[in-house]
Amino acid sequence: MAFLYRRDRRLRGLKAERGFTIIELFVAMLVLAIALGLATPMFRDVIRNTAVSNQANDLVTSLAAARSEAVRRGLQVAVISVSGGADWSTGWQVIADTDRNGTFAGADDIISTSPPLASQYHVYARSTGGVGADSQVVFAINGALTNAGFDINVCFPSGDATKSRRIRVRASGSASSHKNTTGSTATACPAGS
Repeated sequence: MAFLYRRDRRLRGLKAERGFTIIELFVAMLVLAIALGLATPMFRDVIRNTAVSNQANDLVTSLAAARSEAVRRGLQVAVISVSGGADWSTGWQVIADTDRNGTFAGADDIISTSPPLASQYHVYARSTGGVGADSQVVFAINGALTNAGFDINVCFPSGDATKSRRIRVRASGSASSHKNTTGSTATACPAGS
């Protein structure tokens, strides 16, 4: 009988030790809160980096589509700032000059439209070589630019040039995206949040 008593006592002791004490629960919650506090700023930067990269990729895709359409259709196609100026943050359109008058409005064919960016993101463009407007990248029927080149800055919300993206469109019409806007001729990214 003494054997059964000891065995029963051991089982009761094990059952009593299965859960957490209130102190252990508070310590675990404190550790979790500290970990979340440290991870949140890094997670926010990951989200912002992804957004900037996606915006740059969308713009490069629009540029490639415009170049391809110019060659395919045998007429000029442009990527144009919706704002009509060097600030492309309000979105852009790919437009084919179907009436062949050298302007991109009126009866011309709108191939695609990109929506405005969220308020903390900015895109600035500049025509290089002193030829052409900052508001439009125009591709000729051979896929080359009608101006000497183009620089576009897709800005990280804080304005950090090393986290922002630079899109270079060469006179040949090829576009490439690079991290870091240092040295770009487009408007520098503004300091933000």
